[in-house]
Amino acid sequence: MYSVVIIKQKEHLDPALKKELKAYVFDIVGVIQDVFKELPNGLPEYVYQEALAVAFEQDGVKAVREYRHHPEFRGRQLQSFLKMDFMIPRSRGNVIIECKAIEELTSKEYQQLFSYMIGTQYPIGIIVNFHSFPNAVVHKFYFDKKDNTITSF
Repeated sequence: MYSVVIIKQKEHLDPALKKELKAYVFDIVGVIQDVFKELPNGLPEYVYQEALAVAFEQDGVKAVREYRHHPEFRGRQLQSFLKMDFMIPRSRGNVIIECKAIEELTSKEYQQLFSYMIGTQYPIGIIVNFHSFPNAVVHKFYFDKKDNTITSF
């Protein structure tokens, strides 16, 4: 059994912010869909991750694969770390990407992404499931630190 992150969710984002967020990750989502179109369905997750790293590099999207973030506790950086599939550094806030190749996303996978977003304080998280048809399932989330909410966009 696993625990669930308890966090508020906004019903709706401001339309202007939603438009801005979609534009902010447009190139990232495009690369994800390209990888999905070029590889057959049903491969292991690590194959999609490696292909995504190649595609990011070739498309000029700076990405850090298997990014490790050491959280702080009481002003001290912990030796323990959160390991994300990808971190895309961006000027207005980094983007976390979690890749999956499973039958169906469950609250466990969302919990993982949300924990990374809260633990790093990065504003954008994307979870992608490559085990879907006819398109990769891509869910994008925005973490608003001001009111501690995570909202899909």
